[in-house]
Amino acid sequence: MRFEKIPGIWFALSAVVYVIGLPLSFVWASWGFGLGFVAGGALVLLNAWASARKVKQADLAHKGSAMVSLMGGFYLRLIVVGLCLYGLVKFAKVDPVGLVIGLSVVPAGLFVMLALAIVANRRPKEV
Repeated sequence: MRFEKIPGIWFALSAVVYVIGLPLSFVWASWGFGLGFVAGGALVLLNAWASARKVKQADLAHKGSAMVSLMGGFYLRLIVVGLCLYGLVKFAKVDPVGLVIGLSVVPAGLFVMLALAIVANRRPKEV
């Protein structure tokens, strides 16, 4: 198995969970909940994409500078995400529950990936 493909697969499955959740959140919940889901999912997917891009660009030959760059980028993205969440709840008046559920599309994508890996690795038992 090529382990360098796992982040891409995880991101794709998270995007699929997000796309499936979009119409469901607007059909079965209020408008504010749907907007919260849209904003939270987009925010976390953009953060995951930026994170993967930063790791790919890191010069891992120089361990010290790579660590400072990666950790600095992580904390900077964490601050930006926190400010965006504050702005969405305070000023855009999105539903916080929808926002949290939108933020959970990346962990949900991980669970989908793990379930697919378990299903794919099953072998029929010999009698």
